[in-house]
Amino acid sequence: MEQILAFGLGIMLVTTIVLVYVVLKSSKKVDRLSSLEYEIEKVYHAQNEIVNNIYLALEKNDRKIDSRVDKLDDVISREIEEANRKIDFLRRSLGKEY
Repeated sequence: MEQILAFGLGIMLVTTIVLVYVVLKSSKKVDRLSSLEYEIEKVYHAQNEIVNNIYLALEKNDRKIDSRVDKLDDVISREIEEANRKIDFLRRSLGKEY
């Protein structure tokens, strides 16, 4: 009876040691996973910040391009108006001969 009890206690002791080992090892893995999760979140936030900065830069460039296109349109429109006025003046000055 004492041998059976000693055998059972020995098995329980070994099982307890194995369980403690498994728990400690899994705890380390959980800590590592938490660390990796934190690093992934940092990378995700950095990526979002970079994307937002890119969109802001693109919007700024679009505004510059639109402004320059509008200025060119105004200049070209004025030049065309001036050319049309000169043509009208020449037509009137030449009279019906033209």
